[in-house]
Amino acid sequence: MNYTEALANFIQLVTERTQRHFAKNFDLLIPPKYEVIHNRKYDKVISISDGGHGQRSVYCWIDPKTGDIMKGSWKAIEDKRSRGNIFNADPLEGTNIYGVDYLNMSNEAYKE
Repeated sequence: MNYTEALANFIQLVTERTQRHFAKNFDLLIPPKYEVIHNRKYDKVISISDGGHGQRSVYCWIDPKTGDIMKGSWKAIEDKRSRGNIFNADPLEGTNIYGVDYLNMSNEAYKE
């Protein structure tokens, strides 16, 4: 699987997980949509709330060379330590319904 296919698969899995979570917990709300912004060095995955017309926030950053998933803000990567990889058997490992897992705390409350 090449990077483009792995990235598309990752976005699809994130979208499906979010839709399940919203259907179970927030059935009256519209789940966010996800887009990729390709930058010079890393790709930024953003979530767009309110059916695509609302708030935009960074879900994660991905290194196109390795497929590593990293935590970051809107402008830059905050921590280059990999939380997961889109080429793994479970591409969602290291992520949760709101973004990338923290390394120094339990993330179980945010798992589906």
